[in-house]
Amino acid sequence: MDDVRERLQRASRYVTLPDRPFDRLVDRRDRRRRGQRLTAAALALGVAVTAVGGGLAVLSGLEKQPSAAVGGLSLRPGEYFYLRIQSSEAVDGHIRDLETWWATDDSGEVRNRSTRQDKYPTPPSGTFGPGEFPIDIAASDDLSSEPEALAAQLHDDLWGAGQGAEQPEELWDVISYLLLEAPNLPADVRAALFEVAKGVPGVTTTEDTEDRLGRGAVALEFSIDGGSWTMYFDPRTHQMITWSFSYKGGRVSWIVLESGIVASPGERPHGDGWLVSPLPPDLDP
Repeated sequence: MDDVRERLQRASRYVTLPDRPFDRLVDRRDRRRRGQRLTAAALALGVAVTAVGGGLAVLSGLEKQPSAAVGGLSLRPGEYFYLRIQSSEAVDGHIRDLETWWATDDSGEVRNRSTRQDKYPTPPSGTFGPGEFPIDIAASDDLSSEPEALAAQLHDDLWGAGQGAEQPEELWDVISYLLLEAPNLPADVRAALFEVAKGVPGVTTTEDTEDRLGRGAVALEFSIDGGSWTMYFDPRTHQMITWSFSYKGGRVSWIVLESGIVASPGERPHGDGWLVSPLPPDLDP
């Protein structure tokens, strides 16, 4: 019962913002920013890419080459990764409604319209210069866009927590956390996470399906102890568009996303700038 309770709590934290467990990455972000101010150059952070423990099971299922969807996803200088996240209502009344624009120099903009900001004030709304984007995870410095290398990184002790994500449920949790809580995670890394998630032992893949809004998708489902988590990805760009959770067929909690690449903060994507089908303007939580 304790294991079930722990996994339910782990699932619910993605609707009600988690407590930002990766403190070591916050420290690394701060060190990197200090380095930028001192040297006016980004500090390259070395990351080991040797798989440990159960990592071999995932690595063996990955393609040797990166996904074909990755090709046009890298940000160029002067471009911003746009991400919007909206959720169903949590038990404490929290509804996520967040738009972010992030550039590779860690500048950008945040528009946080979420409820319960008395309890969940981050990230703060505002416009941010280079090195000032309010991020908790220095993902853009650390994570590879190559699926095999990325899987090895996630299995390694990337966050200095004493162990890597060795068990399937741990790896699934880390992938979910990155996709939902790191607006500075570039689109090409997000596409690589799709490949890694697809290879997690116990994950079921459903092609040619739809998310709750009718958007075409590839669905990845992971179930354990009565809980069922599903991530839906755009079939062309492999960007996540919906996350959902239910326990023993009960009420479904969900988070939906839209993303794209734009030329300036505050601008919404248009045309080929969209990486996924956009959310409807009248979305009801």
